[in-house]
Amino acid sequence: MSNEIYVGAGAQATLIPESNILLGTSCTYSGKVITFNDTTIKLVPDLYIGCELKLVEGSDTQYVTIVDNDATTVTTDVSIDTALASGSITATIQKFGAPVPAPQMGINSGSRHALLADNWLGVVNTFTPPNVEVEMKQLNLAVSGTRNFAHQYKGAETVSGGSLDISLNNGSWLYYALGKIDSVTHDATNTAISGSSSTVTAGDNSTKFFRAIGGNEYPPSATGSLKDIGTGTIAYSFTELNGHDLPSFALDVSYNKATNTNRYVLNDDGASMYSKVFTGCQVNTMTLNFEEGQELKTSLDLVTRSAFDGPEDYAPHRSLEGATGLYNYDASTTSPYMYSDGTITLFGQTYARVKSGSLTINNNITPQRFIGNYNRQVTSAHIPAQRTYEISLTLLVTDKALWTELRSQEEYNTNAGLLELRFEKSSDDFIEIKLDDYIVQSVNYPFPDDKGPIEVEVTLSARTLSSCSYTGKWVILNDD
Repeated sequence: MSNEIYVGAGAQATLIPESNILLGTSCTYSGKVITFNDTTIKLVPDLYIGCELKLVEGSDTQYVTIVDNDATTVTTDVSIDTALASGSITATIQKFGAPVPAPQMGINSGSRHALLADNWLGVVNTFTPPNVEVEMKQLNLAVSGTRNFAHQYKGAETVSGGSLDISLNNGSWLYYALGKIDSVTHDATNTAISGSSSTVTAGDNSTKFFRAIGGNEYPPSATGSLKDIGTGTIAYSFTELNGHDLPSFALDVSYNKATNTNRYVLNDDGASMYSKVFTGCQVNTMTLNFEEGQELKTSLDLVTRSAFDGPEDYAPHRSLEGATGLYNYDASTTSPYMYSDGTITLFGQTYARVKSGSLTINNNITPQRFIGNYNRQVTSAHIPAQRTYEISLTLLVTDKALWTELRSQEEYNTNAGLLELRFEKSSDDFIEIKLDDYIVQSVNYPFPDDKGPIEVEVTLSARTLSSCSYTGKWVILNDD
């Protein structure tokens, strides 16, 4: 394989949900090493370095940082409190930067590490993987005796620049941009996991969704009785999360050579498969773009916590190739929402003459690094700041209402109604966003060079999300 080059046909990217991972309710420890007792999971070695671990025993709770892990143990930065009795500790890896593990893959008579990395990203047009930037430290020393730098070393790593451009066929990305599933309606009826179950929930209309593989739930959690959600549509209602974090996910990116038909990392020198897992990905900016005659598209700009190299015997995407076998792939729902299926309501009327437009949700996330006993490759936290909504429209006008709103001294016209965006494939597959407290920020009336229609460019800003909903078949794996 040393003479075989990588080509784009072998490149693939999938999503890994990040969630709280229950390691067990009767974990034991020795010094700083915790051994967990859930035999249904095996952790990918070193992947969870820098993640927070919650330890509970009775009324005692301790939060520690993971500095090392193998398949069945984790090592913490500090010793376990003596108040936490050995043999009865409940240990849970906290969700930020924690890709969900999956059962190990039996390939070529061996057990290969795996994550829940077989989740379809949707109709992706272009994908720019996050980029690793290493801070270089170059110093002159008093004893150098030369005009060259006398010493250089590498500082902290920063992972930046990840983005996706997607022809939108589902509303799941609104969850990652806004932060919370407020309510869910579905037709869960069965009260047990069976071998045929693929998705389970914690109860009737619970917002928590888990994968079911081989009769076990992933991620493991203390949810009690689980129900199969069936195959019907799911009605989500999203709301804003105003806390210090947003839901995160990981990206599984691999470059595979055609001769590596087993689809796992044979060795860690990248000779057959080059694998990267980008953890702690969050949506910094989401832009919905709609243009006459085109499909609804979204551009996602991400912030990323760390870049992890897939170790030897790791099976990216759970050894799947192509889209058809991935979770959430459904041939009946792969088509994106179309511009022709959309409606826009503004100032109490439906604007049928909008030629193009966009809605941008900006979270203004700032990566943070704290003092801790983890390596320089991991960012401690992502803290969101001011959230903003901006709407841009290009339209044909029939009156001066938009100009009048621009010149108005009032912050908000109480008779304006909601600004509504709706894109619909059918009565049981649609996205609807309603914004309130919006004002016209700018209106550009050009003087035409010809005698055709006058196209006006309008920019509006809104400060309140009234409601946001998505109804369809896409399952958003989460433990909200």
